Amino acid sequence: MLKYLISFVIALIGSLIVSPAARYLSFRLNILDQPGHRKIHKKPVPLMGGEAIFVSFSLALIIFGGFSRELIGILVMGIFFVLFGLLDDAGINIRARYKIWSHLLFSFAFIYFSGIHFTFFRTDWINWILTASFITFMANSMNMLDGMDGLDSGITFLASMFFAILAYNSGQKDLILISITLMGATLGFLRYNFNPASIFLGEAGSTFLGFMLAVFAIKLNIYGLWGVALSLGVERLQFVSFLVPLIILGIPIFDTYFVFVNRFLHNIKFSQPGKDHSHHRIHLMGFSQRATVLTLYAIQVVLGSIALAMIRADVQQFFALLSIVGIFFVGFTIFLSRYEPYDV
Repeated sequence: MLKYLISFVIALIGSLIVSPAARYLSFRLNILDQPGHRKIHKKPVPLMGGEAIFVSFSLALIIFGGFSRELIGILVMGIFFVLFGLLDDAGINIRARYKIWSHLLFSFAFIYFSGIHFTFFRTDWINWILTASFITFMANSMNMLDGMDGLDSGITFLASMFFAILAYNSGQKDLILISITLMGATLGFLRYNFNPASIFLGEAGSTFLGFMLAVFAIKLNIYGLWGVALSLGVERLQFVSFLVPLIILGIPIFDTYFVFVNRFLHNIKFSQPGKDHSHHRIHLMGFSQRATVLTLYAIQVVLGSIALAMIRADVQQFFALLSIVGIFFVGFTIFLSRYEPYDV
């Protein structure tokens, strides 16, 4: 337990130190998010926060995690996500379809080098496709969600906390270390990223955080749900167990679904940036940026608490909790749809 605490502290202190340096470097290299009619901020903001998180996270993980196949795969592919995102942050425009294909390529490479993938089916290539698709989805979902000060980094901190608790419950020591280390890195960064933010994650940071949350979800096993799986006649635990991390990741998943459905109904390009996300609509209700982000933090805590309640549930409790999540999902869809977004 002491190792986990020290890793958290090193990542936290590292992030507190490296983030101002990344901010300075971002100004020097002119890697800035310029204000515009689709942006909330009014002045240029540095975009190299993701690099600060990655450096502090990697430093702590290398010290305490050793050099296992999984760890090397995470760090190496993390570098690829960060560097590729940095191209966009630096003003090199890459079409959305090319980003998707690149993220898929990184994901397949990650699976090959790390050995981390789903085990839904006996056929490996199906598991690989599903794993790569999920990693790509989460990387882009977190990128899309990154629209307000402290939103992505705070959601990642809270989600990582719940993953750490669940990993501790299931005895997955490597997952405990990785998730707690990311908690430290994101918490330190929040010191500078919470409203009013002096530095942003950038695409490098948001896609990296999405990649890491996807890895947590893939690795997590909820052994307490074997009873539910056997009662349903399911031979592979992950078919049931994977619903728990999906609940923890409910905010970016919901936001992506919500934006895509609304843009489809209004015949708007999916790749077009705009202020039609769930957090923008909450902001339209009269909430300040801080209040909007804190509201989503509270929802994240509720979702994480439901996930924790599921780990030793019987069949009836399991489906009752799933029903609660489903009701929230439908309710928020209807509620947020009543508020017209800014021009998209």
